[in-house]
Amino acid sequence: MVKKLLLIFSVLFFSATSIFCQDYQFTVDKNYSILYINSDGTCTINYEIQFTCDEYAHTIDIVDMGMPNEWYDLKSASAKIDGHKLSKIRHSEYVHPGVEVHLGAYEISPGETGTLLFAINIKNMIFPDTDDTSYASVKFSPTWYGSQYTHGRTDLSCYFVFPQGVEPDEPKYHETKFTEAGVDSSGRVWYAFSNPNASPSGQYIFGVSFPKKYIPDDAILKKTPRKFSLGKAIGTLISGIFAFIGGSCPCVIIGFFIFIAVMGAVKSSKRKMKYLPPALSVEGVGIKRGLTAVEAAILLELLFSKVATMILFGLIKKRVISVKKKDPLKLEIVEKEVEKLELHDYEKDFLKTIGKDGKIKQKLLKTTFVNLIKSVNKTTKGFSRKKTREYYRGILNRAWKEINAAGTPELKSKAFDKNLEWLIMDKEYGIKMNESFKDTTIIAPLWWGHYSPGFTRPTAAVSPAPGIKAPSISMPNLPGSNFANSIVTGIESFSNRMVSNITGLQTSVTRVTHPVPVSKSGGWSSSGGGCACACACAGCACACAGGGR
Repeated sequence: MVKKLLLIFSVLFFSATSIFCQDYQFTVDKNYSILYINSDGTCTINYEIQFTCDEYAHTIDIVDMGMPNEWYDLKSASAKIDGHKLSKIRHSEYVHPGVEVHLGAYEISPGETGTLLFAINIKNMIFPDTDDTSYASVKFSPTWYGSQYTHGRTDLSCYFVFPQGVEPDEPKYHETKFTEAGVDSSGRVWYAFSNPNASPSGQYIFGVSFPKKYIPDDAILKKTPRKFSLGKAIGTLISGIFAFIGGSCPCVIIGFFIFIAVMGAVKSSKRKMKYLPPALSVEGVGIKRGLTAVEAAILLELLFSKVATMILFGLIKKRVISVKKKDPLKLEIVEKEVEKLELHDYEKDFLKTIGKDGKIKQKLLKTTFVNLIKSVNKTTKGFSRKKTREYYRGILNRAWKEINAAGTPELKSKAFDKNLEWLIMDKEYGIKMNESFKDTTIIAPLWWGHYSPGFTRPTAAVSPAPGIKAPSISMPNLPGSNFANSIVTGIESFSNRMVSNITGLQTSVTRVTHPVPVSKSGGWSSSGGGCACACACAGCACACAGGGR
């Protein structure tokens, strides 16, 4: 009899709430989460989620947040909405395990956008790594929402911050590879998993492993945590029924996990993990001066196509390479000039990439970048990467100022010739080139004939007699706008044609310069959405990853 009544109440309850829940519609503009793995074996979850309530939809007044397990510390929980502190945080009536945050006077009205921050401490999330007994494993799934309530795309980022002392080359990722990595201001290594076009109703699970020596042995669970009891689930259902009867609307469960406070520190040290090994992201002392523009470009992790163009222009300036044809690109090495000059190692490597047909050999270009990255890594070891990058950005800015301050065509031409490789580094070089040269003339540099096919550099007609001063060579003046346009289009053309597959090249180089250890299985897991469905409104689609109102 009791079972029949319970079944009847359940049907009536879920039917009624599903009708109310249809009034709730929202978008999740961004979903940022950060999981701190603390040295004592506990974890701290911090999240930031921005969402917009649809026009004519129900106001978002309470947010339920599912927990990875039931060992969360409610007393440690804190929350803010658009900078306003929220004090009413309780065990959720509808999501188990989970908590609910009451927005109170700061609820999100239809058509409005709000950003909710949430932080809480939790334990029993770390397990043995089944691939390596010396490693521990953590899996985590950021919150997601019922597809019947959300639409659009979400900017999803999930950070893992490892315990103090973990070295950059020690962590491993599981099935999904990280998109960024680095070391924060306190010296803790972090991985980031990002998807700017994630589904707000999709589940994304990320896992990492790290040496277990950095946390206490008793913090690593030897078996899967127990699920919450059936009796507790039934009790929750009954309490939900009475809450509904009493006037509470158990709908629009949104479930938001958020980070608080420290994201700024992590973002300040954030860098793209394109091809540099992790040693370069560890802060040292002082600035490494004396790098060439090409080496600075590697430190700033510019695209290989841009770096290759810088190397090419450097060799054209030295008149070691001559452009025979721009489209398709065909180069020629001036052997007699090569013998006269002392070239950088990366310039020598680049010359080897030019085949007899004048085309760039992609396989040899890979060797050029591998050797260059290893050289920069070795040269900058022990120096502050952040300060060094700022130093070379300063050189770039000063190069533009020097050109703009030049008062005559001769001075402007000289400044351009000296700083060309630095100028190419600027992502806005096209705009700045046209602004800097549009109302002036420019004296063609001596290497112009090696850059512009068909252009012949003026030479002295007769050799001077002994004792007589040789006549100076007068290079023609070019309209500044034409000159700027030629350089800009040339740079773009070279960048597009020298590297046939930029993604493939950078991937192949990264495998050599920064191979990442992989843990295939990653051990046991404790994820954000792994518990049984307990959401009154959102149903199984949002289970314990978020659910709630």
